[in-house]
Formats: sequence, structure tokens, C-alpha cells
Amino acid sequence: MKLNTKNLLYILAAVVVAAGLYWYFFTGSGGNAPPLSASAPAQNEAQAQFDTLVGELNPISFNPVIFSDPRFAALVDLATPIAPEATGRIDPFAPLGAKSK
Repeated sequence: MKLNTKNLLYILAAVVVAAGLYWYFFTGSGGNAPPLSASAPAQNEAQAQFDTLVGELNPISFNPVIFSDPRFAALVDLATPIAPEATGRIDPFAPLGAKSK
């Protein structure tokens, strides 16, 4: 088996890539850093906006008297029942004459 220069360059490039990946993931200089820090300003701003919205929603109350209203009692369920249908083949990729287990 004779190695020509094209194959030798491919092998050399693969070795360089493998060495770079090893260095990045196993030497501690890369891949081990936390993805985000908890003190990011955008996160604090988002948290403040969320807290403001929650504060606006807290005073909302619901009056349950609506359930005794005759208009509520006159509501009708319009859901359409779904009829059960026959299932298909157990293995849809099996040949048509094959028996299923």
C-alpha cells in the first residue's frame, strides 16, 4: 500500500483535529466553563420585569357568583365525540403477506 501526498494530508489533518479536540475538552482550558453566569444584567432585568408583572396580577380576584347565574347554567357542551377506529398494522414496514407476532 502506497501513501500518496493527498492521503498523507488527510491523515495529518485528522490527527491535528483530534489533538485539538483532546486539548479543548480534557485539558481544562475549554468546555468546562459554565455556560452563563447568574449575575448577567439581562437576566436581572428580566427577573425584575417578571416580578413587576406578578405584582400586577396578585390583586386580581374572581367572583364565583357567575356559576349560579342562569346564563351560565344554560351553556351547552358542543364537543363532538370521537368514534374509535380500527388500528393499523403492527409493523407497517413488514411485507404485506407477512404474519405479525
